[in-house]
Amino acid sequence: MLILASDTSGKSISVALAESGRIIDEILEKTTMQHASSLLPAINDLLERNSLSLQDIDLFATTTGPGSFTGIRIGISAVMGLAYGTGKKVYGVSSLAALAAAVFAEDKVIVPVLDARGGRVYSGIYHQGVSLIAETPRNISDFLQDLSDKYPRIDEITFVGDGSPLISEYLKTVGPDNSLASFKDRIVFAPSEQNSISAGMVALLAQAAFERGETLLEAHELEATYGIESAAKRNLKNKGD
Repeated sequence: MLILASDTSGKSISVALAESGRIIDEILEKTTMQHASSLLPAINDLLERNSLSLQDIDLFATTTGPGSFTGIRIGISAVMGLAYGTGKKVYGVSSLAALAAAVFAEDKVIVPVLDARGGRVYSGIYHQGVSLIAETPRNISDFLQDLSDKYPRIDEITFVGDGSPLISEYLKTVGPDNSLASFKDRIVFAPSEQNSISAGMVALLAQAAFERGETLLEAHELEATYGIESAAKRNLKNKGD
């Protein structure tokens, strides 16, 4: 199976080709959030340099969130359009799952985090590739305290994602009398280059889902998983109240 995958949920875009569980090629671009003008040209470049056309693709995969509302909408709309035009299926992958998979270790607790602004991070907890909590925005201090309470005997917890610097900065403020003082010594941060989501990993997760027999979606069935309502939607709800 030949998979074309993309990610537009953060500050960069990534597109990749994978076949039978092997990443063939990948493009990662720092776009300063210019996803709308960068995504399709990147896909075209990827296909051209591998002498492929859209009709050669068997499955389109993309991240569906959490992350940038605008970026997610752009990515999903593009994939839906490509799938409609070619009559192929689609598969949605959690942004946090893709981050966690990039640093997967059988015996490690992986905590993917994305900047959710306002002292919060979109957060997940993964162990052996399984998501253990709802992937919603959480206050950094509360989240770290919950982690400390939940895993008092785990020697090492690995953070990954563009929320990692926020976690690191917060931990620098933790004094010796703070309940997190001993916990912070057990935190490990993934290399900074792994804090950007890899579309190649998105493709590999889609391939694994296919091999498990998960249902692939029609283009119109693909939905965003923002993890939180958009500001516009919250404002409309508040006006209604």
